[in-house]
Amino acid sequence: MYAFWGSPILAAALLLAAAGLDTLLPVSLQEPALVGVFVAINVLTFAHLIAVVPRAYFNRDVFGAHFKRVTIVPGVLLAALLVSPPLLVCAAAVAFFWDVHHSAMQTFGLSRIYDLKAGNDPHELRRTDLRLNWVLYVGPIAAGASLAAHLGQLGLFGQLHWSALATAPAVILSHSLALRVLAVGAWLSLVGWAVYDYRRAIRGGYRIPAPKLALLVSTGLTSVLMWGFAPPLIAFATANLFHAVQYFALVWLKEGGRMRQLVGAAGRRRGEGGEVASVSSTTAFGLFFGLCLLFGGAYYLMRNESLLVAPFIVCSLMHFWFDSFIWSVRKKQV
Repeated sequence: MYAFWGSPILAAALLLAAAGLDTLLPVSLQEPALVGVFVAINVLTFAHLIAVVPRAYFNRDVFGAHFKRVTIVPGVLLAALLVSPPLLVCAAAVAFFWDVHHSAMQTFGLSRIYDLKAGNDPHELRRTDLRLNWVLYVGPIAAGASLAAHLGQLGLFGQLHWSALATAPAVILSHSLALRVLAVGAWLSLVGWAVYDYRRAIRGGYRIPAPKLALLVSTGLTSVLMWGFAPPLIAFATANLFHAVQYFALVWLKEGGRMRQLVGAAGRRRGEGGEVASVSSTTAFGLFFGLCLLFGGAYYLMRNESLLVAPFIVCSLMHFWFDSFIWSVRKKQV
């Protein structure tokens, strides 16, 4: 689907176009219009976190296989964050940096799905793809203008008077040139290693699916251009936008039929014979997406409200964690 491999470049084009067109508006409207765009993307980003629910809780096979993980752990974590402000601060910082890794792993997972659907061995090139997708996404962050914005999140630890962590960004950024050279060198080395692995696999009969190649190229190109050269705000918005679009598309593709059934049953619209009335895909998706947006809006409003944000932080962490085991290419659970 184009929503997977085309969304990185499309998201970058849309954000750059929005920034350019904003300058054509009257001066008094430029800032409100641009703020509105970024708020909308923030809400969408927060909204996709709750989109894991149909997969984790409404899919009986997934829920049954991971019952304790999806029921006990979220409750225990929420209780811990509510009673311990230091844990809440730590959880917020962990969620921020885990999101970077999680975003890279989503592209990794999609690339493996393309291999599975193409009939390739789900184990072949797995480690190569793991390294490649991680460096394609994370490498440009370490080498570009957005590094300071990411490291700035460590300032949260100033609330706990953990001065070593809170002041770490300034120390690290004082060596920014060396870090940039190291990051570029690592990026080139790991990408070169992946190209070597792929050439060897192709000689052995492996065929790379065209959508997978398109996904890797579009993600890598977008990551380099946005994280490496664009203003951090544009880079964050681009990455969050295409990540959320990909996730909504994936959840709907795999769980859309089940959500249609649930919406039909909940509406208690039964036809002859007592069967649940049919519900259109548009109606079911509209309800699913609308509820997610309500959650995203609440998260956006509560993001700076101390303990009120605890349930949302838990949702973020559970989204990242759940995704590590509720989708499995090796077990063909996609």
